[in-house]
Amino acid sequence: MRKKTNKVIAILCADIHLSLKPPIWRSAEPDWFEAMKRPLDEIKFLQRKFDCPVICAGDVFDKWNSSAELINFAIDNLPQNFYSIPGQHDLPLHNYQDIEKSAYWTLVEASKIINLEGGNPLEIKKYHIKLYGFPYGVKIKPLERKTEGYIHIAVIHEYRCSNKNTAYPNAPEESYLRMNEKNLIGYDVIVYGDNHKGFITKVNSNSTIFNCGTLMRRHSDEIDYKPQTGLLYEDGRVETYYLDTLKDKYLETSDNRVVESNFDMKELFKALEKLDDTALDFVVAMKRYLKDKKIDKKVTDMILEAMENEK
Repeated sequence: MRKKTNKVIAILCADIHLSLKPPIWRSAEPDWFEAMKRPLDEIKFLQRKFDCPVICAGDVFDKWNSSAELINFAIDNLPQNFYSIPGQHDLPLHNYQDIEKSAYWTLVEASKIINLEGGNPLEIKKYHIKLYGFPYGVKIKPLERKTEGYIHIAVIHEYRCSNKNTAYPNAPEESYLRMNEKNLIGYDVIVYGDNHKGFITKVNSNSTIFNCGTLMRRHSDEIDYKPQTGLLYEDGRVETYYLDTLKDKYLETSDNRVVESNFDMKELFKALEKLDDTALDFVVAMKRYLKDKKIDKKVTDMILEAMENEK
C-alpha cells in the first residue's frame, strides 16, 4: 500500500466544451469568453500551486470545426503542460481517423495540447506517471505490464455512470460501471470524460475511477450542479476539487418556464410537414411560429441567431 502524502501530481478534468457562443441558458453572460476563462483560470491557479500537469479526458471544444477566434482563445487560456484525448465533439463526424482536420489538432500542432495516442503509453518521469489514452471510439484495453513505482492512468472518453443519480434517464445497462471491469484491469486510476455528472468510485478492488463531469454549467438542468476537477496525489488518491461558480450568469427560471410552456415542438413539426423542402420556407415558418406563440424575445433572437449560424 502506498503511503499517504499531500503532494498533488496532476489535475484531472474533461468536457470543457469551448464554444464561440454561449448555450441558451448561459446567454445572460455579458462576456461569454470571460465566463469560459474563469474555470480555466482556476485550473491554472491550481497548476501553479502544485506545479503539475493537467490531464483532460476529452471534449476540449464543443464543435470540431471551431473558428479561428475560438482556437486563439484556447491557445491563450488553456493551461500549460496540458495532456488530452479527443472526445466526439472534437472529431469530424465523431471519426478519430479524421482528427487532423479538427480544431483540436490545430492545438496539437501549436504544441498547446500533448495528445495521448490511442492506447500507447506516455511517460511523465518527473511525476512517476504513465498515461494511456483512449479517445472516443478507441477500444479500451486492460494493462498488460506495470512499471514499479509509477501510477498507471487510463484516460478515456466514453459515457459511463455509477448509479441512477449519475445517469441520464433510461441509460442502457451497459453504461453502468461494474465492480469487476475486465477492460480496466491493471490501471491504478481511470479518468473518464463524456458523462457531465461527476463522480468518484472504485472498481477491481483498488482502482479509482474519477468521472470528471462538465467543467462549466451549460444547461438549465445543471443549475444545482457543482463543476469539479480531480486532484491526483502521488499515493494514487484522487480528491474532488469543486470550482467557483458564484459569478455564473444564466437565464432566470421564469425565462426557462417560457420556453417549456410555449415552445411546443409537436405543433412546430406539424407546421413544417406542410412546407416545401426549402430553407427559406423553414425560416419563415419558424419566425411565424415564434411570433404566434409569443415566445420571449430573448429566446426568439437566440433561436434565429442559431439558425443563421448553421447556414
